[in-house]
Amino acid sequence: MAELDLTSTPEERVVAVFPDRNSAQQAADRARRSGGQRVAVEDPKDDVRALVGEMREETAESWAGPSVAIYTPEMARHIPGPTAAATVIGAVLALPLAFVVSGNVSVIARLILAAFCGAIAGGTIGFLGGGFLGARRRAVLDLADERGVVVGLQGGNPDAIRALAEAGAMRIDRLRDTRPVDTVASYEDRTPSETAKDQPIPQDEP
Repeated sequence: MAELDLTSTPEERVVAVFPDRNSAQQAADRARRSGGQRVAVEDPKDDVRALVGEMREETAESWAGPSVAIYTPEMARHIPGPTAAATVIGAVLALPLAFVVSGNVSVIARLILAAFCGAIAGGTIGFLGGGFLGARRRAVLDLADERGVVVGLQGGNPDAIRALAEAGAMRIDRLRDTRPVDTVASYEDRTPSETAKDQPIPQDEP
């Protein structure tokens, strides 16, 4: 495991998400024994902080792409395969176009040009399709806080934060009031992401 960044200040709130209430309660007890202050389990304010922290990490690791506003890390992981496959397919399908257009350009040059244009078109389609298949859907995978139980404690105590991490936290975030500061640890990548492929599109709640 990579070395944890246990830096925090007493003004910050550290929130950790655990899979169930039993593990959360055990983690809270360990944090208290390590000197943690104002340790709480399922505090509504800490629930909000955990949601904000995860959304901050998701946005910070996203990047701009064609056609859509941003691509999340889950989308990015599914892009290379479909993009490469669609690029090859596009290049092959475009080759016959070299014989449709005539002129002073040689056949070899027309073949290269057709393959190049087909590869760009196919790659773009694969890029967009791969991002779509990798997108999280609300009906498929909720945020960590929506699936787990939150334990919060006051910052400034590295031993207490380490106790949360070693107790099996799904993720740990630092916040000042409700403003995200940093993600201390996130272990969710150990579980393969579920994607939108073959999944129903969730209906917006009224």
